[in-house]
Amino acid sequence: MARKNGKDRGLFFKPDPTGPGVGPNRESGFWGVEYYDYDGSRRRLLIGTKSQAVEFRDEKKAEKLNRRRWPEKFLPPIHLKQLIDEHVMAKKASGDKTADVIDRRLKEVLEKLGDIEATDIPATTIERLKLALTAGPRTEKRKATRKPASINRFLQDLKAVLNRALEARKILHTPFGSVELLKENNERAREMTPEEAKAFWEGIPSNPPVLTPYFDFLGETGARAGEATGLTWPKILWRDRLAELPETKAGKKQYLVLSKKAMAILRNLPRISEWVFCWPDGRPLTVDYATHVFHRVCVDAGIEDLRQHDLRHDFAIKRLRNGVNIVVISGLLRHGSRRSSDRYVHFTRDDLRRGAETGSTDVETREGGKPDS
Repeated sequence: MARKNGKDRGLFFKPDPTGPGVGPNRESGFWGVEYYDYDGSRRRLLIGTKSQAVEFRDEKKAEKLNRRRWPEKFLPPIHLKQLIDEHVMAKKASGDKTADVIDRRLKEVLEKLGDIEATDIPATTIERLKLALTAGPRTEKRKATRKPASINRFLQDLKAVLNRALEARKILHTPFGSVELLKENNERAREMTPEEAKAFWEGIPSNPPVLTPYFDFLGETGARAGEATGLTWPKILWRDRLAELPETKAGKKQYLVLSKKAMAILRNLPRISEWVFCWPDGRPLTVDYATHVFHRVCVDAGIEDLRQHDLRHDFAIKRLRNGVNIVVISGLLRHGSRRSSDRYVHFTRDDLRRGAETGSTDVETREGGKPDS
């Protein structure tokens, strides 16, 4: 047992006739050291003589202290590509449905930054990355720039990579403590016009066959793309008309309320694999592929400024116009606060104003003069 007090603290003696050391009772043996390493691991090592054990103990003590003062001197160099590969591998191993999207975004981040040494990335590097991400392969074709929300998804993926490395003590710190994400336009509330809706539904390709019911399901439930692609058949609660969501933006278990039409969409789907929305060979539909198809259909149909996530907005706006309470809308969309749902209120106010004007008597005709401006 290791001695806890005095000069012999942390030392222990093991009797052995072949040992070079001399123990407390003048017997031969080995002196050893018991200590806790810098990572918290408990170690017990046989060294030799007592003086050698004392010297080893003092060296470990100094090393532990120096690691706290100057950790950069002890961390082995590690590069960004290795950290990204480890993060993506962990995401795929956990069955994360967004792993492919994360992988694609992080590959572009790596392309922009290069395989830099990641032990101590400065905040200025992240600021330069923000500017570099304003243009991407898809936006360049459209001669456009990325929206702040899109850039933030790249930054959040990189932040997750570095946070994971920091927890594993592979890097010194993450630069995101002093870097702010871009301000997003959370007031967007786009709906499809009847003409756009007709062109969109007619333009959806027939292969794979699951695409039309998938987009129809998004518009009928207000589900996010990642939530829908992650649905599995065991999570459909037919009797309660609910779907238990695999992973949500809120990071906690939530349920999707299913209308009669949404239930009909599900019942008409073939059960090929555990995934609700999948290819004919059972592979799950991915957010990345669905987003690509949605964009292609919109371009071919001449629909501008419409995104897959706008089907969620369309769901909310149409129900508000049909008299559904904003509090109920907030619950159906599973918003964390009512403020997230208030973006849709101006649509109903505009409808009310138009309704107030419809059928009203023309002021100039009734009073024989011009109305006040």
